[in-house]
Parts: sequence; C-alpha cells; structure tokens
Amino acid sequence: MAQVETGPSVAPRGVAVGAGAAQANGGSYNAAVSAHGRYVVFESTASNLVAGDTNDDSDVFVRNRVRDVTRRVSVGKDGAQGNSGSFDPAVSADGRYVAFHSYASNLVAGDTNRAPDVFVRDRVRHVTRRVSVGAGGAQANSASIRPAVSADGRYVAFDSHASNLVAGDTNRTTDVFVRDRVRHVTRRVSVGAGGAQANHASTGAAVSADGRYVAFHSLASNLVAGDTNGHLDVFVRDRVRHVTRRVSVGAGGAQANTDSYEPAVSADGRYVAFRSYASNLVAGDTNGAPDVFVRDRVRHVTRRVSVGAGGAQANAHSYSPAVSAHGRYVAFSSDASNLVAGDTNRRLDVFVRDRVRHVTRRVSVGAGGAEANRNSHEPAVSAHGRYVAFHSLASNLVAGDTNVATDVFVRDRVRHVTRRVTVADPTS
Repeated sequence: MAQVETGPSVAPRGVAVGAGAAQANGGSYNAAVSAHGRYVVFESTASNLVAGDTNDDSDVFVRNRVRDVTRRVSVGKDGAQGNSGSFDPAVSADGRYVAFHSYASNLVAGDTNRAPDVFVRDRVRHVTRRVSVGAGGAQANSASIRPAVSADGRYVAFDSHASNLVAGDTNRTTDVFVRDRVRHVTRRVSVGAGGAQANHASTGAAVSADGRYVAFHSLASNLVAGDTNGHLDVFVRDRVRHVTRRVSVGAGGAQANTDSYEPAVSADGRYVAFRSYASNLVAGDTNGAPDVFVRDRVRHVTRRVSVGAGGAQANAHSYSPAVSAHGRYVAFSSDASNLVAGDTNRRLDVFVRDRVRHVTRRVSVGAGGAEANRNSHEPAVSAHGRYVAFHSLASNLVAGDTNVATDVFVRDRVRHVTRRVTVADPTS
C-alpha cells in the first residue's frame, strides 16, 4: 500500500465490539473524526448507545476509540436529552468541541424560535451553547443547519435561511455564516465584492483549520465577475482579505459547464475538493458522470481524483469528498467498479486517492480486503489520512454485525483493520 502519514497511533482495540459493548439498535450516519482519529462523532437513532436514551429521536454521539467509551453530546444542562432530533456533527481537532444542528428547544435556555439551530458542545466543561445567533445573542428567525468547525473550535460555519443574523440581510435566501465563539460575532461569508449579498442560495460550508477560508457552493451569479454559467459553483471566501474566489473552474479559469458542489478543504485552505458534473474542468472527461476534483488554489490547477490506475476515469458516479490536512489524501464514495481491481459488489464504496503516489485504494472493506455486501458512504478522514470513517449498511465489514442497520466504521489504513464505532457504552 502507498505510504500513509501516520501521525500518533490509536490502538485498534478502541472500536472493537467487546464484552458489554452491544451493537446499535438503530441507524448511525454522518461521521466526523478528530485530527488523530481518537474521537469519532456521528448521529444515530439508536437508543442503546448510552444509558437513559429515551427520546426516540436522532442524537449526536462521540466514541473515544482509546477508552472504548461512547457519550451523547446533543444534550442540555445537566445532560438533559434533546426533545427533538440532532444531526450533522462536526468536531474540533482535539475532539473537545462538537458542533451539530438540532430541532430541540431544550438544549439552551430561551430557545423559542421553533427552528433548527446550530449548537456547540464543550466536552470538557460540559456546556452546550447556541452559535446560530445574531447581535446580542438574538436567536435566528429561520433554520440554521450543517455546521463546520475550525481546528480549535473557535469558528463555526453554517448555513442559515435567517435574515436577522447580520444587518442588511435582505436577499431572502440561504446564506453561509461564521460565528466567532471568542468575540461573539457572526459574519456572513457568502458575499461578493464589497460585501454584496448573494442573489441566490449558498450552502455546504467547509472551513480551513484556522477559520480563515470558508468554502461553499452557490447558485449565485454575483459573487465573482463573469459568472454566467447558470449553475452551482464552488467558492472560497478569504475572511482576512475579504475576497471571494470561484474554484470550480478549469484551465485558465474556464467556468464549469454544469453543477459543482460538496466542497471540502485542506487545513491551510490551499486545496479544495468538490464534486462536479462538469465535463470541462479537466481534459478527457467523457464519462458523463459526476466526478471528484481538487483545486490547487496556489498553482491554479484542477485535477480529477476519482480515477483508477493510470488515471482511468470512473465508470459511474463519485460523491462526498473529504480531504486530509495537507491535501494529499482525498476520500470519496463511488458507484464505479473500475477504480480498483476486483470491485464486483455493485455497491457504493469508499475510496482514498493518494495524490502524491497517484494510487486509489478502497477502504470500505472487511478482513482480508473483503468487499462490502451493501452500500458505504459519506467518508471523513483524519488529519494525516490514516483513519477513514464512513457509514455502511454492510454486514460483513466486522464479525458479528447482525443489527441490520447502518453503522459507522473506521478503517485504519496502516494496520488494514476496519472497526465499528457505533457500539454501546459498556455502562449503558
């Protein structure tokens, strides 16, 4: 296998199903992973991962893969469980801060807006705060969802349809915002020159490690000059220089001939991965399917990474990119059967592309590299690319998987081991 930047090791025992660790009795999805792979956060409808889970709804959990402990983090004061569903977690580099959105009204005092909000749980201080707020902590007047968080947890980017998070929000559409949790300030970042508000919806925020760069996709045509393609594009906002750039472009900055979305960003903001149906971002794109691309914002080059040996283009769709801290490894899911040899399961699989060695590997596999018997999707990758988390309905990735539910797994690309993380806390 290609060399992997290992980083600090996490013992593989940390996610095995052992004595007292019952498998989840509900579906689990949308994993995110801390920098070194120790903490995996996910949403789950299971009621048996922790004791006292009686809300009959989706919650957000954290699995400590070293201590074999699962904790629920979508909770309010004194650990009170949410009175409605919580979804789409994101985690800081050290695992301390977990952001998520929730329909619950009891996670913080004074939540009366009857809309989903974005929250951050401090796992050290055991405090939950709402971050989708405006000046003076004013609650949003519409839905806020899908957070992304900077490495230190200070900055939280999210999508919101609210019009009262910043002054002058009159475009009546969804925008991307960033909350500074230290200065208690919310800013809109899906804007053009001079802070001009977008003339169409912007969503799908991703953020660099220091919070400076925020990537998102938008149908707006006024965020950059010359946007005449009438399609979703991927943009990056530099929050220091107050500049927005389009990154879903080809040679010479040629705009894409159809939709691009689902951005992911490297730690320094240099590399932006995204999914696109466009056929003109790279030469020879004739597969008629969405592919995963990476834009190098320093060299102004776009490359396709959902490819097989010798750069062979995928024979089916590729989705949901995630990128390692330095941009070397890009994880994604794909229906394609020609990205690796022996792909005969006719299922959606998770792959990792090494952009230095130009090698693609499948990671949604079991013992001995056995291919999954059901779909695997939505990867998340640790900072050094060693650990890849994903969710899967497959029952053959680990022994004893009999719950007939979607679980979250982690693949250790150094030790070639797949473990399930959606297991019950031994004390539950």
